[in-house]
Amino acid sequence: MTTAPAPAATLGSEVTVDRLSVNYGDFTALRDVSLTVPAGTTTALVGESGSGKSTLALAAGRILPPGAAISGGSVTVGDTELTALTGKALREARGHTAAYLAQDASAALNPVIRVGKQIAEVHQVRCGASRAEAAELARQGLADVGIPDPDRVARLYPGALSGGMRQRVIIAIALAFRPQLLIADEPTTALDVTVQADILALVSRLQQQCGLTVIWITHDMSVVAELADHVAVLYGGRLVEHTDVLTLFEGARHPYTQALLTCFQSGRTAGPKQPFTTISGSPPVAGPPGGCPFHPRCPQADGRCGTELPVPRRVGHDHTAACHRLEETP
Repeated sequence: MTTAPAPAATLGSEVTVDRLSVNYGDFTALRDVSLTVPAGTTTALVGESGSGKSTLALAAGRILPPGAAISGGSVTVGDTELTALTGKALREARGHTAAYLAQDASAALNPVIRVGKQIAEVHQVRCGASRAEAAELARQGLADVGIPDPDRVARLYPGALSGGMRQRVIIAIALAFRPQLLIADEPTTALDVTVQADILALVSRLQQQCGLTVIWITHDMSVVAELADHVAVLYGGRLVEHTDVLTLFEGARHPYTQALLTCFQSGRTAGPKQPFTTISGSPPVAGPPGGCPFHPRCPQADGRCGTELPVPRRVGHDHTAACHRLEETP
């Protein structure tokens, strides 16, 4: 008889991204990105729109859209190199090894199929569960994500649910098979702050219970402070800084990260008639320029920044940054 997956007894698997590059046709959206997400922890991917955050997440989950392709590097979850999988092995890894949590729950759910049936279909198709078994697993999944009266909610259509409830439903679908890695693509962006706090608390609880390793994409530095253990800052398809969350907020080294944090602080402290601090210019849309991708907007840039691409270097314990103005530390 099919039974609900048991919570993991140990922490989830380490995730290793090694020199990953992704192309959309002739456009390079991600270039030689390397980072490690320790088992059972959360790494936040931050940066402006077009920086490569979602591309990295979609590549890690092997769910890139048509026209996009991994042109180099690898993604490994535990002992499984996802980028080497094809066919049945890749289909099996989706949902088991890595699962994807979409940003827009309304778009992710079918509006004309009842919530319970959408969750039950996952168990029927992937595990061969009977209709009755799948319905019970769906009810249990709704209960696991804190939905009251799951039997009643299972009979509803998505349009009858609030935004927060719909988000809980797609979390239940993403965690149906207790994946080693959960990739969350800004899942709280469209929610008000109270509901957002509830979803963040839910993910933290489920992470501890199920042993999840999490990659969380966000624009919101307050979410980073609340949820993340480590932070990876991307710009122009490059990893420009990577460190633990406390070090990032107290001692960011890359000019782009410093500018992001200044904008964040401005948004929290600016008065009613006081303009927010912004970063002049805009991210590259036709591909990164020569040299450092941030140099056209960087107040610290010099001639070398426009011609030579900086490589990430160690600037402290568990802290790397890619900037020519940073001297390499032992």
